Amino acid sequence: MRDPVYTYCREILPPSVVEHAASLSFTRPGACNLALARGNLLEVYEVGLVMKKSGDDEVPSAEYEYRDAGAEEFDLPMIREDQTAPGQRSKNTKQPQLHLIGRWSLHGKIMDLRAVQRGKARGGVDRLLLSFAEAKMSLVAFDADTQGIATESIHYYEHDALKQRTFNDGQTCDLRTDPEGRCAALRLYDDQLAVLPFAAPGDLTVAKPYADSFVVNLRDAGIGVRNVRDFVFLSGYLEPTLALLHEQETTWPGRAEEAVDTCSVTIVSLDLGRNSVSVLNAASKLPYDCRTLLPVPEPVGGVMVFASSSITHVANGAISCISLLNHAAKQGIGASMQNYLDETNVDLELVLDPSGSVCTLVGSNTVVLWTQYGHVFLLRLAGNGRLIKRIVAKQIAGTDIRKNPHALTAPLWDDISILPSCATELHLVYDDDSAYLSDEQLFFIGGRSGRSLLVGVRDANTLDRAAGDSDNIVDDIDIEAELYGDAPPSSTTIKSSEREEWSASYTTTVYDEIVGTGTVVGMDIGVSAASGAAENLEMVSCMGNEWRGSLCIQQRHVQPEIVASFDLPGSPVRGVWTVRCLREYNIGGVMQAADLASLADLSDTFMVVSRDTSTSVFAAGDDLQELDRTGFYANGPTIDVGEILGYTRVVQVHTHGLRVVNASGREVQSIGFDQDQHAVFAEIADPYVLVRMRSGKTVVFEASSDSGRLREAAVPSYFEGGQVVAASLFEDVHHVLGTNREWAERNKDTLNDQARASGEALLDGDFDNLYADAAVAKKRKRGVDHAASQRQLRRKHSDDVFDDLYDEGDNDQADEEMEDAKDEGARPEDVRGDSPMFMLVLTDSGDLNILRLPQFERVWTTRRLDNLLDTLTVAQVAGAKLAASDSDSDEEGAAPGHVASATHGRRVDQIRLVQLGGDSITDTHLLVLTTAGEVAVYRAFEHCAHEYMSQRAAATTSRSDLELQLDNDDGLALRFARMQHDVLAYDPEYQQKMRRVQARQEKAFAEWEERSKMQLVSKVEEERTARKRAVEKQQREETMAVADWDEGSDDEVGASDSAVVAKVVEENVETSFAAPDDIYADDSTPSKPTQNISEQPTLPSDNKAVEDSDIDEAEAALRYPLDLTRKFIVLDNLGGYPAVFVTGLRAVVVLAGSKRFARVHPVRVPVKLPPSLQPAEAKGFDAEASGLLVPGRPLVGVARFHSRACANGIVVLTQSGTLVVARLPVSAQTARGGIEFDSAWPVRCIPAGTAHGGISTQGGVAFHAGSGSYVAATATPEPFYIREPNPDIAFRQATEAAEAAGKPAPAPRTVIPEYQRHDLRTTSVPPLVPRFSIDLLSPETWETVDSYALDAHEHVAAMRTLELESAQAEGGSRALLCVGTGFVLGEDVMSRGRVYVFDIVDVVPLPGRPQTNRKLKLLYTEEVHGVVSAVGELRGNLVMSEGSKLYVRSFANDTLTSFAFLDCHTWVRTAVGLRNFLLVGDVASGLSFVGFQEEGPARLHVLGRDAHACLPVECADFLVLGQQLQLLAADAHGHLHLFVYAPRDVHSFGGQRLLRRGEFSLRSRVVSLRRVVGSTRHVCLAATADGAVHAVSMVPEKTYKRLQRVNAQLVRAVPPVCGLNPREYRAVPLHRRQNQAPRRTVLDADLLVPLYAHGSVARQREAAQRDGTTADRVLRDIVETESAFGIF
Repeated sequence: MRDPVYTYCREILPPSVVEHAASLSFTRPGACNLALARGNLLEVYEVGLVMKKSGDDEVPSAEYEYRDAGAEEFDLPMIREDQTAPGQRSKNTKQPQLHLIGRWSLHGKIMDLRAVQRGKARGGVDRLLLSFAEAKMSLVAFDADTQGIATESIHYYEHDALKQRTFNDGQTCDLRTDPEGRCAALRLYDDQLAVLPFAAPGDLTVAKPYADSFVVNLRDAGIGVRNVRDFVFLSGYLEPTLALLHEQETTWPGRAEEAVDTCSVTIVSLDLGRNSVSVLNAASKLPYDCRTLLPVPEPVGGVMVFASSSITHVANGAISCISLLNHAAKQGIGASMQNYLDETNVDLELVLDPSGSVCTLVGSNTVVLWTQYGHVFLLRLAGNGRLIKRIVAKQIAGTDIRKNPHALTAPLWDDISILPSCATELHLVYDDDSAYLSDEQLFFIGGRSGRSLLVGVRDANTLDRAAGDSDNIVDDIDIEAELYGDAPPSSTTIKSSEREEWSASYTTTVYDEIVGTGTVVGMDIGVSAASGAAENLEMVSCMGNEWRGSLCIQQRHVQPEIVASFDLPGSPVRGVWTVRCLREYNIGGVMQAADLASLADLSDTFMVVSRDTSTSVFAAGDDLQELDRTGFYANGPTIDVGEILGYTRVVQVHTHGLRVVNASGREVQSIGFDQDQHAVFAEIADPYVLVRMRSGKTVVFEASSDSGRLREAAVPSYFEGGQVVAASLFEDVHHVLGTNREWAERNKDTLNDQARASGEALLDGDFDNLYADAAVAKKRKRGVDHAASQRQLRRKHSDDVFDDLYDEGDNDQADEEMEDAKDEGARPEDVRGDSPMFMLVLTDSGDLNILRLPQFERVWTTRRLDNLLDTLTVAQVAGAKLAASDSDSDEEGAAPGHVASATHGRRVDQIRLVQLGGDSITDTHLLVLTTAGEVAVYRAFEHCAHEYMSQRAAATTSRSDLELQLDNDDGLALRFARMQHDVLAYDPEYQQKMRRVQARQEKAFAEWEERSKMQLVSKVEEERTARKRAVEKQQREETMAVADWDEGSDDEVGASDSAVVAKVVEENVETSFAAPDDIYADDSTPSKPTQNISEQPTLPSDNKAVEDSDIDEAEAALRYPLDLTRKFIVLDNLGGYPAVFVTGLRAVVVLAGSKRFARVHPVRVPVKLPPSLQPAEAKGFDAEASGLLVPGRPLVGVARFHSRACANGIVVLTQSGTLVVARLPVSAQTARGGIEFDSAWPVRCIPAGTAHGGISTQGGVAFHAGSGSYVAATATPEPFYIREPNPDIAFRQATEAAEAAGKPAPAPRTVIPEYQRHDLRTTSVPPLVPRFSIDLLSPETWETVDSYALDAHEHVAAMRTLELESAQAEGGSRALLCVGTGFVLGEDVMSRGRVYVFDIVDVVPLPGRPQTNRKLKLLYTEEVHGVVSAVGELRGNLVMSEGSKLYVRSFANDTLTSFAFLDCHTWVRTAVGLRNFLLVGDVASGLSFVGFQEEGPARLHVLGRDAHACLPVECADFLVLGQQLQLLAADAHGHLHLFVYAPRDVHSFGGQRLLRRGEFSLRSRVVSLRRVVGSTRHVCLAATADGAVHAVSMVPEKTYKRLQRVNAQLVRAVPPVCGLNPREYRAVPLHRRQNQAPRRTVLDADLLVPLYAHGSVARQREAAQRDGTTADRVLRDIVETESAFGIF
């Protein structure tokens, strides 16, 4: 292996486990924001109030029933229809909902984050403080100008003086902030704290919001605190005060008799002025298993200390009470603490894991506790004042552990029962419509099993206690009297009724949820059952743990569910549209339409399909029926079709004019264009029609609601000169685009601050008088309601006008109407008032202008849109009509039509401004599509121009004439921020290739049609000749017979056959094609010219066929104009999501869900080639040459489709003429099995097991390719007891049990195996262990259809689907499921294991359940002397490990036979085979490269090992690129290591050592490595525990070096967020490196790809030019490398 090897690594799926959360006002003053840390991903949400109707909740709150696992049928949980959500609100109420503001990928894993309160002063917003390993923290703030985050300070404490002598891998970097916002504390190495003081909240005069930090060593003599476990800030003190939980003398359960009460709580005060710490008080003798603290606010005060078996309350340095959670807890409590014991909750028999549990306060004396098992408890502090006497616990969610504390079978899926990771309280300001929620506390609970919840908790007794109810749990008494004994001892204040019923007053409501895909414990790759194609892969991962788990199915592409498919005959199709049109009725002489209340349920009326030479019209609905005689234009291609005049008219724009038809399909109006004008692009938005001509002219028509006719509007002069390169219409339905004047009216405080800064403050009264005369017009909301009102106000038409309205006009009438339309042009100066209609205009200089219609007044402008900047800012404030001179470029040398010179061949193709969200979501997005296929998505946000604010402040203070000018300013207070997405598409020659493809398609269709006609003529000629010969033979044989041969003469026969041939030639041969996927390669084989099918009226006509070599680019642009296709298709409701479908180089869908964050997903429509074009039917037709068989081809057209059979679906038109009706498989119950598209990838979460339980952390999930099914290793908890250790007693117990059961007794002196012995019940609180089973899942419904239960205490250690040799199978091999297990019976019992071999067979399904057609069939099982920790495949044989030994076994005659073995070092974790090579990973002894010898005596031979043999390998696999091979291993610390086997290298000692070629840190434990064979190279997918997925592949040397140079300078050029170093983030820590300097052979693409995927063009060009290359070359390299990742 002499050639160097290089690796490319990128994160294709971000982490999703919510690890930390914080509540703050981050984006603006008064906002309720939520900051989440998901690995290295920082997300910021805003909690808003959204009007929801009854039944619209996405989070189901009904309980679930589960069938018994032993029943005959297996199914997913079913919803009980008779139950409703607790706390369900009335109809049409406002409810809290999470809206995603932004997400940022950081170059460092977030260890903790806290909010820094800045007070409620004007302009004051909170900051966010984040901590990173090893000892760093950053203070960030939200940048309202760019909608990003800005780093304010960086604090670094990784100094040698602070580090200890030994490395601390368990460093948590815990971060805490003072409740009063005075300082923050970061836990450093061991017992050190870094204190960061802050400026006083609300003080805006300081230059920076923080002071110099200092470090405190808690082990100093003055403090004497060691082994800190947790620390929190306390409220109510004059100085920042900390409570420290520490253990002075370390101990463990084995030393419980010697040292048991070893923990203490010490209260210290921080003096920020002197940088010192002083001890206030301390409470000692706490249980040794204390782990976490929870501060309790006034009036109770103190802290709660949580241990595994108890909860303690400490106040003022004294212990109030120790509440025991189980009977065994007494053994961990010392004698001195017996007086403080509270045994109220001992019957719960609850064991807590404080590190896996979270708690939060509800009120002043109630705590909500989420345990590590998903149980939810309410804890009530009961006592007198601050002296707590007892803690009462009541379970409110999860399995009732009082009834069955250990057998957790068939629990209910409660809404709030999740595996918790963090919790925070949100402070939301409610308006008048949501005042009923003001008495409710809002919490966010982060989850580790896939779901994170927004929960509201309400106490029904809160108002009663506020009104003076005396029956409080905690009474206010004389604290001093109670402490010093001056008052008589008070009795308990807990009433017996309250003790049982107080928890019933609390109600919880789940308002929203965030779906995640972690914590991941296993992953496998399978083929999607929806398509069945090998290239449509999906990732199935297991998340959770043994107590509660789920399956997560993810696929990169959106695959709509196919409802129907039709083959359209004729020439190649180019577009499809569907329209809805309402019928009008003559009511009292006034034409009125039907009721529009049910418009959302109205089915489509017409479907229009455009071809190169004609247009077809279909009656839409459940059945498509082609209409022959309609008012639509059918003699040429169609440009666009849409509705106007409130869905009562349909406008068709074709190449020669416009047609207006009604709901009956009758022509109402026809407008023709001039002879030299041909339309190439059109867009329709009621009441406007935008048309762009081939000459560059732009025409706008407006529909009159009075006359019901279109007329041409008067447009600016530069519309005639061809300076408009792209245009679009937009209707601001929700009135989101506000003006600068309106913004100033709402933000008086901001302008007052500016005026105050200039020395003259503006009084509120003067400011109000300033706008007293300003006429702020009321915005009218257009849409369905507006259209209905306009129709009601239409003038009464006379009968003769009504008759003329439906008469079909000829061409002369159309010309007259065109002249009338020009004469009746709408004059902007005649229109008054503000309009919600806007027009986007992109000029040839690259400037984007937003014009208000119908005045065509420019209200917003930005320069050089083609540069695709990160933030689009306004370039001009004052509104004015755009003149031709205004569109000139400000740059020298920029000429019209040459915008692409600055973007290296890329220019803006189409633009669109849309509002995603329908009636509830009002976010506005700008979509930009370039000619290279790139899709840029911008989100609009309100931002007043700085120039306007400065001028307003100056006009306010000087009272100048500028006030009137500013009052009349209608400029939009608007900016656009670019949103990041990972859909990468780039091909500068895309349009040229598409034109060549269209030429090839025309040629292929013509040749095939001509060939079919000739074949038919030849066939008829042969039949005629055969018939003639038969007649002659009959005449010779029947010479004596008399017959009349005139009827069968040859002339008549020939005439009849000629008529048949002529009829066939005249008719179009019906053809149907399948969805092509990509057609970029040119046809190198020239073909002879043939005649066209028909002439195109709008294109230059010639009678010879088109060849790639005969047509140039200029002629191709005229003959095949791509502008005929509108590439942005707005879909109001796509399966419940407002979306925009983008057709182009890569078909994508942009949709926004409840989180109000635009998601960009690629789309793949699974359509096959129709039978009519299969080789058996279409002989001689070259489908591949015509561009119909190459994958990845974009779709031709997309339109909405709504009918009873397919509600809220789409109709997709493929290049071959196949019409596909599809819909989005969306379920409102996302967490219960529905697909969620409002996420990074489309995801579906399925509960694990028949009775919802856990998932195996070792076996996980496996895909069986033979049946297309998945197998999961599920678990349910059960108690664990040690077995009888005495063999004699075990023999006697077995004999007695056999006699009682009537079975033969065991033979004398028989040693009973440990797993068959009886349990020893030595404790009342046994630990819980999982009971495993192998479940077979249906790939269609994801329900459990079969299950195989394992023995008790038998754990799944490995599970894979392997291709093993089998003589009975076709092809010599078959896919079998191999499972390795191990028995865990305690440390004093020798380990054993088993190996299972299953097959999945087809059976007769249950009635009405076709998904139950598969079963698990056990072929072989064997018990071995060790745990089977790894299984693999080697040349069709099974490779299995038994502890430290490795065996190769053949599977023949349903039996495993060993024929080769290998002694390994410690514990084999992975074994992966490739041909004759085996890669073995040991948990303690590193990586081994093994060769397999088949000839002669079969044996395994170690070819090379890791040089240091100390790498803890968790999983490993091969990387292949051509003839190069690389070994990839992942260790237990989340680092990737790359090795090569190079026996000719002198450093390898003849190949005995594997040479290390690179290291790469993922900062999260790798749980699975799966190798996928792509079209060009092998790709390894590394799934980490935090839910992220990284793709690793090899790249050529030239590609690597070119990208590495650009990536290296980006590290220095791009300012990192939070001041983190990208190189340090991906570097393996020094103490984890294998004693040698790492080689730079791994390319970190996480910094390179985001810049070139959604960065500005100027930054791309600058970064490439610094390294002597071009942005085009870099993008081509990235797209070529990333093409191997697009297999999902």
